[in-house]
Amino acid sequence: MDLTAKVDFDRFEAAVQVVDVHAAGEPCRVAVSGFPEPQGATMIEKRRWMEERCDDLRRALMLEPRGHHDMFGAFLCEPVDPRAQVGVVFMDTGGYLNMCGHGTMAVAAAVLETGIVAAYEGENEVVLEAPAGLVRTAARVRDGKVESVSFENVPSFVFCDEAKVDVDGRAVSLAIAFGGSFFALVDAAPLGLGEIGPATASAYAQLGSRVREAVNRSIRVEHPTLDIDAVDLVEFYGPAPDPAVAALRHVVVFGAGQVDRSPCGTGLSAKLAALYRRGAIGRGEPVVCESFMGTRFTGVVERETTVGGVPAVVPRITGSAFLTGVGTCLVDAADPLGHGFLLER
Repeated sequence: MDLTAKVDFDRFEAAVQVVDVHAAGEPCRVAVSGFPEPQGATMIEKRRWMEERCDDLRRALMLEPRGHHDMFGAFLCEPVDPRAQVGVVFMDTGGYLNMCGHGTMAVAAAVLETGIVAAYEGENEVVLEAPAGLVRTAARVRDGKVESVSFENVPSFVFCDEAKVDVDGRAVSLAIAFGGSFFALVDAAPLGLGEIGPATASAYAQLGSRVREAVNRSIRVEHPTLDIDAVDLVEFYGPAPDPAVAALRHVVVFGAGQVDRSPCGTGLSAKLAALYRRGAIGRGEPVVCESFMGTRFTGVVERETTVGGVPAVVPRITGSAFLTGVGTCLVDAADPLGHGFLLER
């Protein structure tokens, strides 16, 4: 008996080829073909083009029954900048992001291990272009396997050292920093939700969504050179349980109340900018950060720079990513749930 699956992809409304990857526990479904090429003169314009014309595909790939509440992914496309090899538009269950650290590691691993970008033994440079800008990755390959990925993130800076927002009648103190997207950085200790970990992740997710709404309602943020004007993520931080292993532990909330399983590379970049600004770390000093699950990334401030006259730092983040599957996601025009659904928590 021949059990080889034979599928007529032409009869489906959409047949999107994907490479599934995880980085430090956080999934990334990398869509490589089977969707229209995004149009635009910049990657931000390409992101908006996808929002306006292809959002049904984002929903189909991210939501149930193909995805889940905490799914994450990326559309690959042609870059705008000739220095880049691949363009990338990051997505989640709630919409689109301008940059993503774990997603950058996942995309680098995906394109190298599937031959989209030629891989060589040793260190490989893969230059991505995200809406937030160029991202240079260095992937170490051994026997065809990507063992680790580090990336030089976009310039990261502190937008606001201290602010307070009202959340359900309670004042929540926070800072706002940019690490590829704008983050609200919140010290977990005064909140009374308990130590950051798997048991408290849901409580932080619920509060994080309300904090983000309050911040965007009361504080106007604006990137000095890019058309980015909203806080997309909330990062609750505290000390790691074992200081001999990691300096920080945090939980990052984004999308439709999603919780990042990884330590969040862009969130770590934003935190590095905040720590460097107040003199808590120096240039070249590695900082190991844990997710609420205990998975780890290492970050370091490589150098100082400016963005539109604003003091900033260039961080480098290092971690690992692993391929978990390759396949084709199908959308049947007759399927009433074809474009996905999301159950409210």
